Amino acid sequence: MGAGWCSVRETELHGKTKNRQEGGFLVRWNNMKYQESTSKKLNIKQIDCLRASVGWPKRRSGKKWREVLSKSSFVYSIWDGDKMIGMGRILEDGIMCMFYDIVVHKDYHGKGIGKMIMKKLINQVKDKGYVSIGLFASKENIKFLLPFYKKFGFKLIKTGMECKKYMK
Repeated sequence: MGAGWCSVRETELHGKTKNRQEGGFLVRWNNMKYQESTSKKLNIKQIDCLRASVGWPKRRSGKKWREVLSKSSFVYSIWDGDKMIGMGRILEDGIMCMFYDIVVHKDYHGKGIGKMIMKKLINQVKDKGYVSIGLFASKENIKFLLPFYKKFGFKLIKTGMECKKYMK
């Protein structure tokens, strides 16, 4: 494994690989072969490793991740062999939708993986007539993310609020 990869024992992956491949198929992107999957049954340690690679904190337990994934209307992950290298998910309520947890492993930045994820997420919702399609971007990464998300039609808006009083 290259630098920056978390160690996940083969026994922890065994059985999860089959689940990951449900709904997945091999795709060629930028002359590389990756596997994409729409399974909600992801290996939680792989998610944690992916998030850690870009400095995101581990904020959810395995139980909470399973709940989050099961309640998501769409989950998309990209794999290089047995390594999850990117993911994103969607929550929908019939009127609006939000994209969450859009992340690409740091070793795969600049290879078009983020573009792959965004195109797949947008294709899932573009014809549903939503009044709002949103996402969050951390202020630490906004200078990097804003031009990226603008390529897909997103605009920075100033009318957002967050209630931290009840957040964990």
